[in-house]
Amino acid sequence: MTTSPASGTRAAEVQLRNVSKRYGNVTAVKPLNLTIPAGSLVTLLGPSGCGKTTLLRTIAGLEASSGGRLLLGDRDVTHLPPGKRDVAMVFQDYALFPHMDVADNIAYPLRIRGLGKVERRLKAASTGAGLGLDALMERRPGQLSGGQQQRVALARAMACQPSVFLFDEPLSNLDARLRLEARTFLKKLQKELGVTTIFVTHDQAEALAMADRMAVMQAGKIRQIGTPTEIFHRPANTFVANFIGSSPMNLLSAVVSSDGSLIVAGQRVASPRGVALAPDRVMTIGARPEYVSLVPLGTPASLTGVVTIIENLGATSLLSLELSGPDDVAVQVMVPEGSEPAIGAEVAAKYDHDRTLLYDGDTGDLIGSDRLVKA
Repeated sequence: MTTSPASGTRAAEVQLRNVSKRYGNVTAVKPLNLTIPAGSLVTLLGPSGCGKTTLLRTIAGLEASSGGRLLLGDRDVTHLPPGKRDVAMVFQDYALFPHMDVADNIAYPLRIRGLGKVERRLKAASTGAGLGLDALMERRPGQLSGGQQQRVALARAMACQPSVFLFDEPLSNLDARLRLEARTFLKKLQKELGVTTIFVTHDQAEALAMADRMAVMQAGKIRQIGTPTEIFHRPANTFVANFIGSSPMNLLSAVVSSDGSLIVAGQRVASPRGVALAPDRVMTIGARPEYVSLVPLGTPASLTGVVTIIENLGATSLLSLELSGPDDVAVQVMVPEGSEPAIGAEVAAKYDHDRTLLYDGDTGDLIGSDRLVKA
């Protein structure tokens, strides 16, 4: 257990040791191991139904684990009820009491802990003021905006001074602009408080922006754990590669030719540097649209195709190219605004080979894990 010097708040390391969760014959979370350092912010990221919320609720004690052990700091809390775990959870819908004003909502957990009324009100007032709620303390949730309700839910969690914060998609009900502002606010607040935080989201941009480390989940399993930079630049498998990034990574099936080059949709491209491959092996080439460039037609090791779609993203545009060849294969390329070719134009595209990854065609796992990709 560590203490944040800025706030005096305790922060606990979280350890999951072979933790699993089953509902009858359905395994929602397969046995997994995860260590979350004290004071860090870790996001659990994945598509709907992958088990991330179930895992969070198991950590909170709202769901009983089906196996394994859960440690918060030096305490084994596997079989403790939620109120004894020293955690605070903020839900997707905020779960505020509609008949209570802001002050009473913030103070409610302190009431459950047996604090006196005066002490509760003082603590609620100071916590609310720290989140800019001092002028709203007498209002009820129905009189607040979505962003204000979110801050009340956060203040209620903070008032308990827990050693671990648990967030279950707390930004999903906010509009796009407010969501960005809340994301920045939450990250700044977490750093100031130094509280260990586990943040569930299905929004990969949110996870990349907020996390110290990310755990990407699929079908009840953690497919990769790492920093946002590691996961963005070196996805460990094609699932993570396709899930992470504002635009999905290009994942193209390729066959290794006798000279070591790769054949994609009947066209020949160079193999990424530092990787020796056996002829006839089936691979998947991975390259993000940001690292694919338009080059003059006829450039060696480039892919030729026709522009079929142009998506305006503001400062950049995302082009979809249908490759010239026997198969219906498309490649996406990111280009600066104003440099877009016309729909129907024939163009050539080339990967940045220093940023190109190769995945096993059968397993989908990254090949050449000892290679370094520029970050």
